[in-house]
Amino acid sequence: MPTSKNRGKIYSDENLIQILKDRTKGLYYFAHPYTCVGKDGKYVPEGEEANFRLCSYRAGRLLLKGYNIYAPICHTHPIHRATPKFLATHEHELWYQLDMDFIARTDFTGIILAPDWELSVGCIMEKEWFMKHNKPVLLYSHITKEEPL
Repeated sequence: MPTSKNRGKIYSDENLIQILKDRTKGLYYFAHPYTCVGKDGKYVPEGEEANFRLCSYRAGRLLLKGYNIYAPICHTHPIHRATPKFLATHEHELWYQLDMDFIARTDFTGIILAPDWELSVGCIMEKEWFMKHNKPVLLYSHITKEEPL
């Protein structure tokens, strides 16, 4: 179980063993890359749809492993896609603000970072919040032993 001594760091395989024993306790925030921008600098809706599907698949794997998670992309992507104004303006700032507000108001046990989290502005912000608040930071690849795509 996370303690004040080991909170706020990325866990090694050895330290993960204890976390895995207690994995069904608490609620974890699942941070996953979403935004997709082409080489021309334009947003790629098809890439965001692919990231939504990948996030949903990975969220399901975490649930099957016994983790209680909140995956904001699984919740907000359908709203984003169904709202023409969001699509027309490539709205993302609203989602960053909403996610950060949700994190601040919810007593998450920690955060689980999806592969390629370090390429995502949102995932980086979310990880920094959890680190600042001494909450555990786990890696999806350590939990599932999934190979990178």
